[in-house]
Amino acid sequence: MNRYLKGLLVGLAGVALLVGGFATASNMGFKFVPNVAANQAFNLSMPWNNNFTKANGLFNDLASQDADINRLSKFQANSTLQNWFSGAAPTNNFNVVKGEAYVVFAKASGPVSAAVVVGSHDPNFTFSFTANQAFNAAAPYHQTFTKANALFNDMNTKLGAGSINRISKFQGNSTLQNWFSGAAPANNFNLDLGMGVVVFPAQTKSGYVWPHY
Repeated sequence: MNRYLKGLLVGLAGVALLVGGFATASNMGFKFVPNVAANQAFNLSMPWNNNFTKANGLFNDLASQDADINRLSKFQANSTLQNWFSGAAPTNNFNVVKGEAYVVFAKASGPVSAAVVVGSHDPNFTFSFTANQAFNAAAPYHQTFTKANALFNDMNTKLGAGSINRISKFQGNSTLQNWFSGAAPANNFNLDLGMGVVVFPAQTKSGYVWPHY
């Protein structure tokens, strides 16, 4: 757990409970509390089943729980950010897409530490990637991998060698930490609980199953 993130995962009624970081069933409910330091960002992985369809709905829900949220951003295919915040133009009200993560920015006034995200896992969902278009993937909260190299290798094994060019962590200071074939060991970032991963595909591929407990 790094200083930008504190997670809490619990099973909802009728599904299995996450204990000690390990899940015991494939279809699970989640409750997650991100902790984003003042003036920092966190790439929030959304449960694949959630109640949001638009950026304003997700932003309003999070902001109603914690007023220190500054904005919510979509990492777009061309690696730019589309930002939603109070007073943003209606055209910036992007869609909330299943399997996509969104970047939460905290205000200078204090950390975001009270907002709660809830939802459930969809065991039938798979990822599709388009060549040369970045995709900010929502990692399952009960994924089996803990390091970037394991995820990268699994993607290129299942989708075919060379399918994925690199995967990246959107860091608190809004820079990317990149893992790719031949990257320095220091770039092998942790797959933190609740953190999305930006995928940069070299080829158009579909049907990726993200391993989970």
